[in-house]
Amino acid sequence: MAATFIEPAMSRSALDRLLRRRGYSRLPVQPKPESEHKPFKAYEPGYVHVDVKYLPQMQDEDKRRYVFVAIDRATRWVFIDIKQHKTAASAKAFLAAVRKAAAFRIHTILTDNGKEFTDRLFGSRTRQPTGEHEFDQLCQALG
Repeated sequence: MAATFIEPAMSRSALDRLLRRRGYSRLPVQPKPESEHKPFKAYEPGYVHVDVKYLPQMQDEDKRRYVFVAIDRATRWVFIDIKQHKTAASAKAFLAAVRKAAAFRIHTILTDNGKEFTDRLFGSRTRQPTGEHEFDQLCQALG
């Protein structure tokens, strides 16, 4: 294009430098549409997130440990317990301890569907939970 319309001896890189020097190569800046700020939905106390994380194994320990964490969405109240095993029995004991320590009634529990919390994807290979899992039974008993 430069050889045909501007200067037959001009290279593409020379044309680029010329346009940059004169400010012609800059595209007009498109203003970004401002997104509307959505406030975080207000929740009543009792909507609790539960998760499990591995703790790093220390040199003086022979087994791995797991930290169970419960966080209330409304009040940001946190309950932590360290367990030796990542099992349904440990999750059940943790939920019982959370229920006892919480100053509010727990009405919703949000988990990551790990095998310690549900049998939805494990064992029976079905998408629906069977309700026979220890944690599921405790949740049903709590209401």
